[in-house]
Amino acid sequence: MIEVENTIKEVIYRKVQEIYKGDVGDIKLEEPPSLKLGDYSTNISFRLARILKRPPKVIAEELVEKLKSESIPYVVDIRAVNGYINFFLDYNSYAKLGIDRIIKEGENFGRGRDRDKKIILEHTSANPNGPLHIGHGRNAIIGDSLKRILEFIGYDVETHYYVNDMGRQEAVVVFGLEKFEIDRDKKPDHAMGEIYIKTNKLLEENPQLEEEIGRIMREYERALENREDSPIVERFQWAVNYALEGIKETLNNMNIQHDTFVWESNYVRNGMVRDVIKRLMETGNVIEEDNVYKLDLSDFGIEKKLVLTRGDGTTLYSTRDIAYHLDKMARCDRGVDVLGADHKLTVQILNAALKLLNSKTPEVIFYEFISLPEGSMSTRRGRFITLDEVLKEAERRAIGEVERRGVAREEEIEEIARKIALGAIRYNIVRVSPEKPMVFKWEEALDFEKVGCPVIQYAHARCCRILEHAREMKVEDRELFNYEMTDQEKILVKTLLKFPKILEISGESLKPHILANYMLDVAHKFNSFYGNCPILKEKDNSILHSRLKIVEATKIVIENGLRLLGIECPGKM
Repeated sequence: MIEVENTIKEVIYRKVQEIYKGDVGDIKLEEPPSLKLGDYSTNISFRLARILKRPPKVIAEELVEKLKSESIPYVVDIRAVNGYINFFLDYNSYAKLGIDRIIKEGENFGRGRDRDKKIILEHTSANPNGPLHIGHGRNAIIGDSLKRILEFIGYDVETHYYVNDMGRQEAVVVFGLEKFEIDRDKKPDHAMGEIYIKTNKLLEENPQLEEEIGRIMREYERALENREDSPIVERFQWAVNYALEGIKETLNNMNIQHDTFVWESNYVRNGMVRDVIKRLMETGNVIEEDNVYKLDLSDFGIEKKLVLTRGDGTTLYSTRDIAYHLDKMARCDRGVDVLGADHKLTVQILNAALKLLNSKTPEVIFYEFISLPEGSMSTRRGRFITLDEVLKEAERRAIGEVERRGVAREEEIEEIARKIALGAIRYNIVRVSPEKPMVFKWEEALDFEKVGCPVIQYAHARCCRILEHAREMKVEDRELFNYEMTDQEKILVKTLLKFPKILEISGESLKPHILANYMLDVAHKFNSFYGNCPILKEKDNSILHSRLKIVEATKIVIENGLRLLGIECPGKM
């Protein structure tokens, strides 16, 4: 428990102050590689040795004598080992209190107090010109998992999908809808993707038609600035909303919902974009080149200049993005964006412009690209694997696995397979640190033995089965943890009680993969406990009752953790 760690740190700090009168900064605790060396260890003696010019071994022995005079809750022994100070826990009292707390708090175990701070988190934000592919899926899964974690630890979180309805890509769709008939029998985003692909091919064969794309973009922007509900505005709105209908369906199937869809065009219509240009002009950092106004950001170490408007007077995505972020950052304590690694220069430019306008800047999670073994993807040319296809294939494979194992009735198979499939996709993507490129591999995603989400879901199903059998046996309550616990029990209990700390680290560092990897660790530690410690066959009722409580606590932690990753537990596997 974090309280135990904090108490140990406080006592060490106080004793160091009493004996050596110096400030050595934060006290850090580590976990020794074996329980034989203790549960927590500190290298404070080595840090003091540099200051006091004395051997760390001697300092450690002195400190241990002083620390032993303190009554540190749940600490049964303190030893000096080669200059380190190691702390040993009284697992009977530690487990009794900790496991009881997990069971008592249930679905709220790990929940933080209200922080009274608002975060606006933007994620997914794919162009509405076709279906989401697996690359968009990485963005959406990282963003949604982070939203759930941040809310659970006490933040007020609002998620945004920033809708790019003004770029060339959407103009191509609007133009294409005049040339080609949309297939209304297909899912809307897929049908719109076909229009986009066909129109790009038409433009490649007839380059002179690019003038028409430019005209459509100019006409749409003029109508927005004049706040007209003209036919061009209706055409753009219909096209975007039709595509979003399909995109929202895909996201919903992935257990992802956004609080707000913010349209880029709002900031042209309400005058904020023109106001941003005016304010940037007043900074004295704007120069005129080639009959175009550009923002010079060399003071920020950025060589590339930001074009504020095109030669025809129309605005660019970058300027509209500044307006959106000005608005967003004014409405929250922290802004967070999830973006592909190819946006790094764009973000540098955005942040420099925001600083010129005296605005806070967003924190950005950059993620590297994800691919399938089949290769790279291109929306424009129609070479991509949609998220819908990935989910459908995952469900097909999961159904086969559930049928092979024979653990479910026929009417349950599809629902169980759906939960396994969704967990496989979400977990396999979120468990990898965002800055690492990854290849999505089916054999890893649907792995029931080592690294896949099914390992965690199966551990949960095993917990459910054990507890169900225990209810049938009508196990009587006995005093908990009044016996010498095995190492497997101790390790699992200690791992379970790390859950609140893991959530805090994962949320504050904006790294949901930390929680994901912890969940796999819980499953492996539980499997080790299950394999080495008799549960239902245990003859001693006190040990049996205690181990059932560990199983119940494991079930709760797995449910809580997977829920924060947007994953359901099938209960049967």
